[in-house]
Amino acid sequence: MIGLVFDVDDTLYEQIVPFENAFRSLFDIDINMEKFYLLSRYYSDVKFEASRNGEMTMDEYHIYRIQEAARDLGVFLTDEQALSMQKEYKKNQQKLKMSDTTISILELAKKNNVKLGVITNGPSEHQWAKVDALGVEKWIPKENIIVSGDLGINKPDKRIFEVMQEKLQLGVESLYYIGDSLENDIVGANNAGWNTIWVNRYNKEYPQGSKMYKIVKNNFELFEIIKKIIEK
Repeated sequence: MIGLVFDVDDTLYEQIVPFENAFRSLFDIDINMEKFYLLSRYYSDVKFEASRNGEMTMDEYHIYRIQEAARDLGVFLTDEQALSMQKEYKKNQQKLKMSDTTISILELAKKNNVKLGVITNGPSEHQWAKVDALGVEKWIPKENIIVSGDLGINKPDKRIFEVMQEKLQLGVESLYYIGDSLENDIVGANNAGWNTIWVNRYNKEYPQGSKMYKIVKNNFELFEIIKKIIEK
């Protein structure tokens, strides 16, 4: 038996969609949306620990990542504008949808009795709202969904993967973690001894010698890889 465990943001759904919709609904400004989004993710990671341990409020954290990302592209947003965008972005995240291909992956896995799970970083209420909006529990039981905010342990800490392994009751050789973050998802799961599949939607560079089972660029490639894993 095998276990497939997924990240949420930019894995079960593409996070750029609600992000772009939030920006376009508020501003008539020309900006490279893909770069803006990727920079916002970079700045999210820079201050993630500070937001988690109370060094900055969540509003300050959200303002920081949006303002800094926009500034790098020559767009200057006030605190109020950045916070308005965050609020619109959060509102859009309540309307999230998985792609048909992602649903096909989950259906295929469920049909073949694959054990499924989710590990996602972020505040408890925020991440559970996404899980609910996506309807994840149709395929993955709630007890197999781990939100870092509930545990006080974040990826890439290998302990969060060990908690999931205990839930699934499988050896590391049978476990596959699928995620978009090289540092949090791939390095973290590798350190726990899991197989890893990197969803590299934006053609990011990766260090030579990085260890992973497979790299995919989109959900279609992911479907084919998972199909082969199940057949094997």
